[in-house]
Amino acid sequence: MAGMLKQDYTKTQKIVTMLAVDFAWISRKEQVYKSLWNHVLPIYQSLGTTLRPRDKEARLQELAKTRPEVDFFLRLEQRLFPWIQVRRKTSMSLHGSFHGRGFVLCGGDKQFQMMVSHMGENDLSPERQEYIRQMTNDIEVLDITYHLDNGYLKLKGWTIKPFAILASKFEEAIFIDADTYFLRSPEVLFGDPGYLATGAPFFYDRTILPGWRKGPDWIRANIPSMSNIPQTSRPFRGTTAHERESGVVVINKRRWLPALFSVCKMNSFWERDLSAYQTFYGDKETFYIEFELVEPYAFVRNYGGVIGELNPDDDQSICGAQMHLDYLGRPLWWNSGLVGNQMNRELFIRNDEMKENLAYELELDSADELPPPEEPVDPVWDYMRGCMSGCEVEALPEDEAELANSYVVMDKISKRADSLIAQHKNVDPKGDWDTI
Repeated sequence: MAGMLKQDYTKTQKIVTMLAVDFAWISRKEQVYKSLWNHVLPIYQSLGTTLRPRDKEARLQELAKTRPEVDFFLRLEQRLFPWIQVRRKTSMSLHGSFHGRGFVLCGGDKQFQMMVSHMGENDLSPERQEYIRQMTNDIEVLDITYHLDNGYLKLKGWTIKPFAILASKFEEAIFIDADTYFLRSPEVLFGDPGYLATGAPFFYDRTILPGWRKGPDWIRANIPSMSNIPQTSRPFRGTTAHERESGVVVINKRRWLPALFSVCKMNSFWERDLSAYQTFYGDKETFYIEFELVEPYAFVRNYGGVIGELNPDDDQSICGAQMHLDYLGRPLWWNSGLVGNQMNRELFIRNDEMKENLAYELELDSADELPPPEEPVDPVWDYMRGCMSGCEVEALPEDEAELANSYVVMDKISKRADSLIAQHKNVDPKGDWDTI
């Protein structure tokens, strides 16, 4: 156990001085940490409800002098997640700070609040920060590097995602990519059966690059024990390279905070550049891999599709952006931005998934009460062109098409405002939006 407290690297160490990161060893330490977390959290909570968090942290540190397991927990946390301890002494006070529901977005150059996260002024200029703040009272702008030690993290690009979720004040958080658009309220995600059961439902990615073995081989080598979810997944069956999409992430942080710490660990500088990102495409798979280590999770029952335009050469082929359905099979959101022709948007829904949804809506005890679905046959993706063929096609309902078209208008307003800000001109954050 003492070996788990060994310093893996320092904040100023150059990456060229290390050839690899032992992720299997990190995985074992994270599992020990989770067990200790479950033990120490009620101890911390019992220290008093009237004390300030910093005073409770001081008492916990004093208690560690006579409680070896508390001492080991605090030291292990410092080794695994040193970037937490910028403005707090332990993650316990962070756990107690979350409240409410909200949306988390990352930006670079009233029912729910919204938090826009960034990585300092070089990522989101002060002028753009002020523009966002003035749009509505329900938006906050958060500099991640103020709350977490970026000397360890060296955040860039999509690596910010899990840290933005962690640093937000929300107990129940929905992370939304900057290029993600919703066709109905994101609030429906809080009613997803997977969220209600586990607090962490994930979306499936598209099916591309069959026969890719690097990812499954990495998981087998680095995860000590697995549930049946990855072992029956498409990558393990050799049908696709990516299992999970991270354009939208829903997590109950108070319920599963240690798992979120682990996701952040996998996206930290050393772990991502020497291991995770050498195997996986960015942050996508890191969420379910780390939840596999320490917490239960689920996938939203439907696979993805395409929203866009019919291919003029094939009426069973659609070209556009990847789209995702909610648990009832209704179009919910898409990412990768806006398609060129907003007048004719289409979607597809797989027959076997419709049967599962029908069983759910009819309140049957099991999908077995319906005729058993055939083995799914994925439509063919043309990844470079963004097209899918061999799929069912349905026109988007009029109200959803109208909403999708309004995003195009919003995008034009946003780009015009961004251009004016870049020229250091005054911009009315509340102007033009009423024209949508």
